[in-house]
Amino acid sequence: MAADPLAGTKAGFDCLAPPVLRGWPALQARLVHHVKRAALRQLHASNAGEMLLLRFYLVGEESSEQALQRELRIAPPEWLERQLDQHLADEQLHARLFAQAIVERGGNAQAAASPEEAPQPDWFSRRKLARWQALIRRHAPHFAHGGLVPAYAIGLSAEQMASRILQRHCALIGPRHELHPLLSRVLADEDRHIRLCIHTLQRCVAPHEEARLAQLMREVRDTERGFGVTGALGMWLAGAALRLRPGAARPVRHHA
Repeated sequence: MAADPLAGTKAGFDCLAPPVLRGWPALQARLVHHVKRAALRQLHASNAGEMLLLRFYLVGEESSEQALQRELRIAPPEWLERQLDQHLADEQLHARLFAQAIVERGGNAQAAASPEEAPQPDWFSRRKLARWQALIRRHAPHFAHGGLVPAYAIGLSAEQMASRILQRHCALIGPRHELHPLLSRVLADEDRHIRLCIHTLQRCVAPHEEARLAQLMREVRDTERGFGVTGALGMWLAGAALRLRPGAARPVRHHA
Protein backbone atom coordinates (compact mmCIF):
# COMPACT_ATOMS: atom_id res chain seq x y z
CA MET A 1 0.00 0.00 0.00
CA ALA A 2 1.35 3.45 -0.91
CA ALA A 3 2.38 5.74 1.95
CA ASP A 4 -0.02 8.53 2.83
CA PRO A 5 1.66 11.69 1.45
CA LEU A 6 0.02 13.72 4.28
CA ALA A 7 1.39 11.52 7.08
CA GLY A 8 3.41 13.51 9.60
CA THR A 9 1.73 16.87 8.96
CA LYS A 10 2.21 19.06 12.02
CA ALA A 11 -0.55 20.76 13.99
CA GLY A 12 -1.30 24.20 12.60
CA PHE A 13 -0.68 23.09 9.01
CA ASP A 14 -4.06 21.51 8.25
CA CYS A 15 -4.36 23.91 5.29
CA LEU A 16 -1.77 21.82 3.42
CA ALA A 17 -4.18 18.89 3.11
CA PRO A 18 -6.64 18.93 0.20
CA PRO A 19 -9.77 20.69 1.51
CA VAL A 20 -13.10 18.94 2.07
CA LEU A 21 -15.33 20.54 -0.56
CA ARG A 22 -19.02 21.34 -0.11
CA GLY A 23 -21.68 23.00 -2.21
CA TRP A 24 -20.70 24.37 -5.62
CA PRO A 25 -16.95 23.60 -5.29
CA ALA A 26 -17.79 19.95 -4.54
CA LEU A 27 -20.16 19.78 -7.53
CA GLN A 28 -17.53 21.44 -9.71
CA ALA A 29 -14.90 18.89 -8.62
CA ARG A 30 -17.23 15.97 -9.46
CA LEU A 31 -18.00 17.51 -12.84
CA VAL A 32 -14.29 17.92 -13.62
CA HIS A 33 -13.61 14.33 -12.54
CA HIS A 34 -16.29 12.85 -14.81
CA VAL A 35 -15.40 15.07 -17.78
CA LYS A 36 -11.72 14.16 -17.45
CA ARG A 37 -12.54 10.44 -17.30
CA ALA A 38 -14.56 10.85 -20.49
CA ALA A 39 -11.69 12.84 -22.02
CA LEU A 40 -9.21 10.08 -21.19
CA ARG A 41 -11.42 7.52 -22.95
CA GLN A 42 -11.61 9.76 -26.02
CA LEU A 43 -7.85 10.30 -26.10
CA HIS A 44 -7.08 6.59 -25.67
CA ALA A 45 -9.38 5.75 -28.59
CA SER A 46 -6.85 6.94 -31.19
CA ASN A 47 -3.08 6.78 -31.53
CA ALA A 48 -2.91 10.54 -32.11
CA GLY A 49 -5.02 11.13 -29.01
CA GLU A 50 -2.78 8.93 -26.90
CA MET A 51 0.29 10.82 -28.12
CA LEU A 52 -1.40 14.13 -27.31
CA LEU A 53 -2.14 12.87 -23.81
CA LEU A 54 1.51 11.91 -23.34
CA ARG A 55 2.52 15.31 -24.67
CA PHE A 56 0.34 16.97 -22.02
CA TYR A 57 2.34 15.09 -19.40
CA LEU A 58 5.63 15.96 -21.11
CA VAL A 59 4.84 19.68 -21.17
CA GLY A 60 3.74 19.51 -17.55
CA GLU A 61 7.04 17.97 -16.48
CA GLU A 62 9.06 20.53 -18.43
CA SER A 63 6.99 23.35 -16.94
CA SER A 64 7.85 21.98 -13.50
CA GLU A 65 11.54 22.03 -14.44
CA GLN A 66 11.26 25.68 -15.44
CA ALA A 67 9.52 26.57 -12.18
CA LEU A 68 12.12 24.75 -10.09
CA GLN A 69 14.92 26.64 -11.79
CA ARG A 70 13.21 30.04 -11.87
CA GLU A 71 11.22 30.38 -8.65
CA LEU A 72 12.98 28.06 -6.20
CA ARG A 73 16.65 28.54 -7.10
CA ILE A 74 16.67 32.14 -5.87
CA ALA A 75 18.81 31.96 -2.71
CA PRO A 76 17.27 28.79 -1.19
CA PRO A 77 18.49 27.69 2.25
CA GLU A 78 21.49 25.37 2.12
CA TRP A 79 19.48 22.43 3.49
CA LEU A 80 17.05 22.75 0.56
CA GLU A 81 19.65 22.55 -2.24
CA ARG A 82 19.95 18.75 -2.32
CA GLN A 83 16.18 18.31 -2.23
CA LEU A 84 15.79 20.68 -5.19
CA ASP A 85 18.46 18.77 -7.13
CA GLN A 86 16.63 15.45 -6.61
CA HIS A 87 13.25 16.97 -7.48
CA LEU A 88 14.67 18.43 -10.69
CA ALA A 89 16.28 15.09 -11.58
CA ASP A 90 12.90 13.36 -11.10
CA GLU A 91 11.10 15.83 -13.38
CA GLN A 92 13.79 15.47 -16.05
CA LEU A 93 13.52 11.67 -15.92
CA HIS A 94 9.74 11.85 -16.23
CA ALA A 95 10.08 14.12 -19.26
CA ARG A 96 12.45 11.66 -20.94
CA LEU A 97 10.11 8.73 -20.24
CA PHE A 98 7.07 10.54 -21.65
CA ALA A 99 9.07 11.61 -24.72
CA GLN A 100 10.17 7.98 -25.24
CA ALA A 101 6.56 6.78 -25.00
CA ILE A 102 5.55 9.31 -27.69
CA VAL A 103 8.34 8.12 -30.01
CA GLU A 104 7.26 4.48 -29.46
CA ARG A 105 3.85 5.46 -30.85
CA GLY A 106 5.32 7.01 -33.99
CA GLY A 107 5.49 10.62 -32.82
CA ASN A 108 8.34 13.08 -32.57
CA ALA A 109 9.36 14.19 -29.10
CA GLN A 110 12.53 14.87 -27.22
CA ALA A 111 12.88 16.03 -23.64
CA ALA A 112 14.53 19.45 -23.50
CA ALA A 113 18.22 19.39 -22.55
CA SER A 114 17.61 22.33 -20.22
CA PRO A 115 14.59 24.31 -18.97
CA GLU A 116 15.52 27.14 -21.31
CA GLU A 117 15.09 24.83 -24.32
CA ALA A 118 11.62 23.61 -23.29
CA PRO A 119 8.76 24.68 -25.60
CA GLN A 120 6.78 27.73 -24.62
CA PRO A 121 3.48 26.96 -22.82
CA ASP A 122 0.18 27.49 -24.60
CA TRP A 123 -2.08 30.50 -24.04
CA PHE A 124 -4.13 28.72 -21.37
CA SER A 125 -1.00 27.71 -19.44
CA ARG A 126 0.49 31.20 -19.75
CA ARG A 127 -2.63 32.71 -18.14
CA LYS A 128 -2.38 30.26 -15.27
CA LEU A 129 1.34 30.98 -14.86
CA ALA A 130 0.63 34.72 -14.71
CA ARG A 131 -1.85 34.11 -11.87
CA TRP A 132 0.78 32.10 -9.97
CA GLN A 133 3.41 34.79 -10.39
CA ALA A 134 0.98 37.45 -9.16
CA LEU A 135 0.26 35.33 -6.06
CA ILE A 136 3.97 34.95 -5.36
CA ARG A 137 4.57 38.70 -5.62
CA ARG A 138 1.58 39.53 -3.39
CA HIS A 139 2.36 37.06 -0.60
CA ALA A 140 6.18 36.99 -0.59
CA PRO A 141 6.60 40.08 1.65
CA HIS A 142 4.57 38.41 4.41
CA PHE A 143 7.01 35.52 4.95
CA ALA A 144 10.54 35.54 6.34
CA HIS A 145 11.56 33.19 3.50
CA GLY A 146 9.96 35.50 0.92
CA GLY A 147 8.82 34.04 -2.39
CA LEU A 148 10.02 30.57 -1.46
CA VAL A 149 6.87 29.97 0.63
CA PRO A 150 4.23 30.92 -2.00
CA ALA A 151 6.26 29.10 -4.68
CA TYR A 152 6.23 25.92 -2.58
CA ALA A 153 2.53 26.39 -1.74
CA ILE A 154 1.76 26.52 -5.47
CA GLY A 155 4.08 23.56 -6.03
CA LEU A 156 2.28 21.53 -3.36
CA SER A 157 -1.11 22.22 -4.95
CA ALA A 158 0.27 21.28 -8.37
CA GLU A 159 1.77 18.02 -7.06
CA GLN A 160 -1.50 17.13 -5.33
CA MET A 161 -3.39 17.79 -8.56
CA ALA A 162 -0.88 15.69 -10.52
CA SER A 163 -1.37 12.85 -8.03
CA ARG A 164 -5.17 13.00 -8.49
CA ILE A 165 -4.79 13.04 -12.29
CA LEU A 166 -2.44 10.04 -12.29
CA GLN A 167 -4.60 8.09 -9.84
CA ARG A 168 -7.64 8.69 -12.07
CA HIS A 169 -5.68 7.68 -15.18
CA CYS A 170 -4.24 4.50 -13.63
CA ALA A 171 -7.67 3.46 -12.33
CA LEU A 172 -9.26 4.03 -15.75
CA ILE A 173 -6.77 2.08 -17.88
CA GLY A 174 -6.08 -0.71 -15.35
CA PRO A 175 -2.82 -2.49 -14.52
CA ARG A 176 -2.69 -4.49 -17.79
CA HIS A 177 -2.42 -1.38 -19.98
CA GLU A 178 1.13 -0.84 -21.26
CA LEU A 179 1.18 2.75 -19.99
CA HIS A 180 0.30 1.72 -16.43
CA PRO A 181 3.90 1.02 -15.28
CA LEU A 182 5.04 4.46 -16.47
CA LEU A 183 2.12 6.32 -14.92
CA SER A 184 2.31 4.44 -11.61
CA ARG A 185 6.05 5.14 -11.41
CA VAL A 186 5.48 8.87 -11.92
CA LEU A 187 2.60 8.76 -9.40
CA ALA A 188 4.90 7.33 -6.72
CA ASP A 189 7.37 10.16 -7.32
CA GLU A 190 4.62 12.80 -7.20
CA ASP A 191 3.40 11.47 -3.84
CA ARG A 192 6.98 11.69 -2.55
CA HIS A 193 7.17 15.28 -3.83
CA ILE A 194 3.97 16.08 -1.89
CA ARG A 195 5.62 14.90 1.32
CA LEU A 196 8.73 16.98 0.56
CA CYS A 197 6.67 20.11 -0.17
CA ILE A 198 4.78 19.69 3.11
CA HIS A 199 8.01 19.17 5.05
CA THR A 200 9.56 22.25 3.44
CA LEU A 201 6.58 24.50 4.20
CA GLN A 202 6.44 23.29 7.79
CA ARG A 203 10.13 24.09 8.17
CA CYS A 204 9.99 27.50 6.46
CA VAL A 205 6.79 28.96 7.95
CA ALA A 206 6.99 30.44 11.43
CA PRO A 207 4.05 30.09 13.87
CA HIS A 208 2.99 33.71 13.41
CA GLU A 209 2.90 33.14 9.60
CA GLU A 210 0.54 30.14 9.69
CA ALA A 211 -2.62 32.23 9.24
CA ARG A 212 -1.12 33.88 6.16
CA LEU A 213 -0.18 30.45 4.79
CA ALA A 214 -3.79 29.28 5.21
CA GLN A 215 -5.01 32.34 3.28
CA LEU A 216 -2.41 31.69 0.57
CA MET A 217 -3.46 28.03 0.21
CA ARG A 218 -7.13 29.06 -0.16
CA GLU A 219 -6.22 31.45 -2.98
CA VAL A 220 -4.01 28.84 -4.68
CA ARG A 221 -6.75 26.20 -4.62
CA ASP A 222 -9.42 28.66 -5.76
CA THR A 223 -7.23 29.56 -8.74
CA GLU A 224 -6.62 25.88 -9.53
CA ARG A 225 -10.36 25.12 -9.47
CA GLY A 226 -11.07 28.13 -11.67
CA PHE A 227 -9.09 26.53 -14.50
CA GLY A 228 -10.36 22.99 -13.92
CA VAL A 229 -13.59 22.93 -15.95
CA THR A 230 -12.07 24.76 -18.92
CA GLY A 231 -9.11 22.38 -19.03
CA ALA A 232 -11.31 19.30 -18.74
CA LEU A 233 -13.61 20.37 -21.57
CA GLY A 234 -10.61 21.24 -23.74
CA MET A 235 -9.20 17.73 -23.21
CA TRP A 236 -12.52 16.11 -24.13
CA LEU A 237 -12.93 18.18 -27.30
CA ALA A 238 -9.35 17.44 -28.41
CA GLY A 239 -9.87 13.72 -27.85
CA ALA A 240 -13.18 13.68 -29.72
CA ALA A 241 -11.71 15.59 -32.68
CA LEU A 242 -8.75 13.20 -32.97
CA ARG A 243 -10.95 10.14 -32.58
CA LEU A 244 -13.37 11.26 -35.31
CA ARG A 245 -10.70 12.50 -37.71
CA PRO A 246 -10.84 10.59 -41.02
CA GLY A 247 -8.23 7.85 -41.09
CA ALA A 248 -7.53 8.08 -37.36
CA ALA A 249 -5.45 5.07 -36.30
CA ARG A 250 -6.28 3.03 -33.24
CA PRO A 251 -3.55 2.85 -30.57
CA VAL A 252 -1.05 0.04 -31.20
CA ARG A 253 -0.72 -2.29 -28.24
CA HIS A 254 2.56 -4.16 -27.69
CA HIS A 255 2.25 -7.41 -25.78
CA ALA A 256 5.07 -9.31 -24.18
